[in-house]
Amino acid sequence: MSFRKNISPDNVLISSFEVNKTFTFNDTDSGSGFFSVPLVRGSDSNLSDFQIGTANSTTFSGSTYFHVPTYQQINNLYYKDIRAMRGYIDFIRGVPTSSKGVVTYPVERPLYNTTRTLQRPFTRQLHETATLISVPQKFFGEAIQPGSITLTDDSTESTFTLKDDSYGNLYDVAHSASYAARVPTANYSGSVVGNVFYNDGVIVITETGSYSTVATKKGTDGFTLKFNSTQTIHEREYVCVVGENELQHTTNKSLKVGRSGSFTMGQFVSSSLRGTREDGWPYFFTGYSTSSMDKNGYNIGTELIGEATHSHFATYITEIGLYNDSNELLATGKLAKPIKNDKELALTFVVRFDTN
Repeated sequence: MSFRKNISPDNVLISSFEVNKTFTFNDTDSGSGFFSVPLVRGSDSNLSDFQIGTANSTTFSGSTYFHVPTYQQINNLYYKDIRAMRGYIDFIRGVPTSSKGVVTYPVERPLYNTTRTLQRPFTRQLHETATLISVPQKFFGEAIQPGSITLTDDSTESTFTLKDDSYGNLYDVAHSASYAARVPTANYSGSVVGNVFYNDGVIVITETGSYSTVATKKGTDGFTLKFNSTQTIHEREYVCVVGENELQHTTNKSLKVGRSGSFTMGQFVSSSLRGTREDGWPYFFTGYSTSSMDKNGYNIGTELIGEATHSHFATYITEIGLYNDSNELLATGKLAKPIKNDKELALTFVVRFDTN
């Protein structure tokens, strides 16, 4: 008799939902993997004749980040060319009404002694210097939740509070009205001061001037970053139906003839044997063999004692295992107490668990 049964596809339900968790880090949390690094464009000579020993760098938790190469990496990924940049591209929010959504700029090619023209969004402007903030994926999950970022810097006499607009742009809360109206002041207060790349956990402060010290840990105090992580949870529900007179097989060793709990050990063998999950044997054997053992494990036999063959004998269900098509155990649901498997009654069990 089998003690396994296929589950109908109609009895499998998978529901997905998004969960968020709030994290807060400050400039002293570098040991967690959260850090900020200055970015410097440098010159062509900085790249062609790069010297590790003399190059400016920042070290966190044993990892060194060189300012010039890191700048080039961030530039190539997110800023250099609109045709290849990562992240959501905003052509409306953060763009002043008096400006175009796309900016054209020249890029020199020293090796070819030529210049080529590239384009990038108005909201993606990387200047000579910037500041990179990196958040480890173990904290942001699938992505930083858009609209959840608050970056507060009070390292100098002025306190800056920056938020994201849910579209990858950072703005100064003090100028939120002019930012929303897309009419920045003469000194560009109220425009985009940085960018967020939610899926990568990357934040870049691009605006220089007043914001050049934000997240740089300069001054007496520091900065704090608050954000929400994003993780998709899949709730899996399996309805397991035991029909009348089904799954009456037992795996209890004590109900087998000659297997009441004592075992006779036979001749010495060189291999190590252990029982399989089906027979419920929890121990390892090393160097022994009986007629009930083979290289695949301990076989408990099939003959039941007399009491277990009575018409009124019933098994009890203590746990439910879910297997794949390769007969591999994937999950186990344990019952709070054994449930009698009455031959004349049908039972329904619901196994529910979450995965990400």
